[in-house]
Amino acid sequence: MNGDFLWDDKFFISENPNIMSRGFLKYFLITPFGGTIGTDENSIRLERLMQFYRPLTSFSYWVDAKIWGFNPAGFHLTNILLQIANTLVLCFILLNLGLNRTVSFFSCLLFSAFPFHFENVAWISGRTDLLSFLFAALSLFFFISFLKRKKYWLLILSSLFYFFSLLSKENNIFLIVIYFFILYWKEPKFKNSIIGIIPFGTAFLLWAGLRSTALGYLSPGYSGRTLLDFFSTIGFYFIRLFFPFNLGFTVDSYRIFKNIPYLILGIILTLLFVLAALLLLKKRKKIPILAFIHFSFYLLLLPSVVLIFSATTASFLAWRFLYLLSALFVCYLVYLLFATLKKKFISIILLSLLFFLYVVEIYPRNKNFGKSEADFWLSFKNIEREDILAKFNIGATWLPKDEKKALEIFDDIISHREHHSHLLFEIRIYEDLSQYYTFKKNFPMAETYFKKLLGLQEFQSQHFYFTYAFFLAFQGKISEGEKIVAGMLETFPLNHLVLLNAARFYIVTENYERARELLTKDCDLFPTKEGLILLKKLEEERKKSVK
Repeated sequence: MNGDFLWDDKFFISENPNIMSRGFLKYFLITPFGGTIGTDENSIRLERLMQFYRPLTSFSYWVDAKIWGFNPAGFHLTNILLQIANTLVLCFILLNLGLNRTVSFFSCLLFSAFPFHFENVAWISGRTDLLSFLFAALSLFFFISFLKRKKYWLLILSSLFYFFSLLSKENNIFLIVIYFFILYWKEPKFKNSIIGIIPFGTAFLLWAGLRSTALGYLSPGYSGRTLLDFFSTIGFYFIRLFFPFNLGFTVDSYRIFKNIPYLILGIILTLLFVLAALLLLKKRKKIPILAFIHFSFYLLLLPSVVLIFSATTASFLAWRFLYLLSALFVCYLVYLLFATLKKKFISIILLSLLFFLYVVEIYPRNKNFGKSEADFWLSFKNIEREDILAKFNIGATWLPKDEKKALEIFDDIISHREHHSHLLFEIRIYEDLSQYYTFKKNFPMAETYFKKLLGLQEFQSQHFYFTYAFFLAFQGKISEGEKIVAGMLETFPLNHLVLLNAARFYIVTENYERARELLTKDCDLFPTKEGLILLKKLEEERKKSVK
């Protein structure tokens, strides 16, 4: 709970203008995840390219902010409480399915400390999976109750929690398909199966409508990944569930996509999924439980695997994506162990040992998140095993502390030109270095990186234009820099980051009145902590100058 806001936490929480806006409750259901950074046409168009819609997760951050302010300890506490709640709900589901207390207890014990969960619980931004699981588990609980009692209101309640699960994260989207097959298998008439699935279909359509309102009808860009990469990802996730040890903090997807054993296993698992689906469609009186479990496992894994085809994410694979699947895995593992071993105490000893190994694996990773952001990134020892995004963040953190080491990390990233995200991070590195050398007033080095950026792409980011405006201003070319800032304000007149950076430019050039005007506008539209602090300091300086 001592940990800082890390990585995406700033974008989604501590520097998210939407969290503190006065109209949050009015618009959060039709707002992209991460909030609104601008209300002008160009800003909205850029926001919709994010392709993330998770309003209930945003709502949970808003509630935390109202209770704790922006003290990260409160946000960490919520994650911990959600993990406890999920473990308890899982226990109730297992007992409701008729499993005995010993099997239910050890299933939940292993789930509570499953090594993949360090991202979900210890990292505040991992909350999406915690919330989504909670609502999906409650949906399943009431669905099981409906199968036993045949009360339609239980089905309505189950569909409501399915809807809440989708509003938290879209990874449980195929739960509706699993419910349909259960109804198809259980109900004597096909018509009953269709009637039973109507509440879930309604929930899905409502979610899809809200999502399209928030994100528009733009389809995400294609990442360039292939069907072979898809199979490799499935094989990798499956193997790592069995062996969740020696984990990196991130997953280097580039190495996974090139792994032949993962590819072969992924193809086999896909063929088994098709076979399981055919068995379920035949509607035999007795369906092998393993076939149904594999069918469900594959469907629930699918949304996280399909993610590799979207260009909107820089990190394709992550341990946190397997939060729900880990529950299915440990429950079947415990059930199988107690069912096959005649001596109950042997199963208890083996599972206790496995729990101990899980704790040994997860503890140091949890502990690492209990640091400041800088200390978190500086604590990485084996940088090579991490993904390209983590390497970039490590290099960026080292830059003001050890320039030589940072440049070595950046050069290593750039040297891997065959990497699928190479161009994206080459641009980000050059943007960071151009800014770093601009503010160090090492203008020849800054100019070198500006030229490299211009050689890589025709259109540049907001980051580039503002850095270049500062670059000109520091060299006495204030009017030229001001033209760039004015152009950005004209293109994005109601954009939080543009208003904030423009205000900073005028502070540097000592045009305090213009800076105050822009900051006041920004704070009225987007009352962020950063903007309010900057405005307060500017007012204090103005009062001193008047005296």
